[in-house]
Amino acid sequence: MKKILILMLFAFVGTTASAQKEVSAKTIFEAIDKGQTVDYQDATIVGDLDLTELSNRKRIKNKGNYEEYKSYVEVPISFRNCTFKGDIIAYKNLEEEKSRKIGNGSVNWNIGDGTTYTTDFEKAVVFENCSFAGKTEFKYSDFAEKASFGGAKFSKDANFKYADFKQEVIFAKSDFDEYANFKYTSFKQDADFFDVRFKNYADFKYANFGERVTFKSTAFSNQADFKYAEFRNDANFDNTKFKAGIDMKYSNGKKYMNK
Repeated sequence: MKKILILMLFAFVGTTASAQKEVSAKTIFEAIDKGQTVDYQDATIVGDLDLTELSNRKRIKNKGNYEEYKSYVEVPISFRNCTFKGDIIAYKNLEEEKSRKIGNGSVNWNIGDGTTYTTDFEKAVVFENCSFAGKTEFKYSDFAEKASFGGAKFSKDANFKYADFKQEVIFAKSDFDEYANFKYTSFKQDADFFDVRFKNYADFKYANFGERVTFKSTAFSNQADFKYAEFRNDANFDNTKFKAGIDMKYSNGKKYMNK
């Protein structure tokens, strides 16, 4: 009987510990909105984390008749070995969402097509060894400090189009299962894409690499598009595998391919 009670106690403790690892996206959102530093390890995040709805959101004046609203993550956020079951939203466009719902998702949307919501990150951002089951939308986001997505697993489209990384950014050993969108992305400092797996279309068209960038030991299973990409310092393509070809048209990156 005593043995059974001990086993039941361990089972209860195990269940409690497991339950404690599950965190709602709402809890995280509320902490960020209150200006509290966020730091999670080995947690499962349930629900969509929509960072475009922070209370510090401001209406941005731009040319044209469209509206743009900007939210600001003003605290460091850190997630290590976490699983995100829902979407991470730092960008959304209401007309784009409406179009997707009616089955016209192929439209190429930019600011100017309806009301747009974007998010900037003013402190360090860490998503190391995290798994993203939903979409990751960071289009137009500015990252003021170091950002790390090292070892991350992106199951759906990863959208970093027009993102501006002002400090070092790390994507080393990450996996992109679907479309990896880095079109027009600006990398002001070092960018680390060491040993990355791009399983679908990798779009670096018009990307700007201000300092060193490495794609050493990275594998592109689908098209690698670097058309118009600009490399201002140095690029490492040692042991990089291009299984479906690479497009360096109008890019100065060709000189780094056979170093």
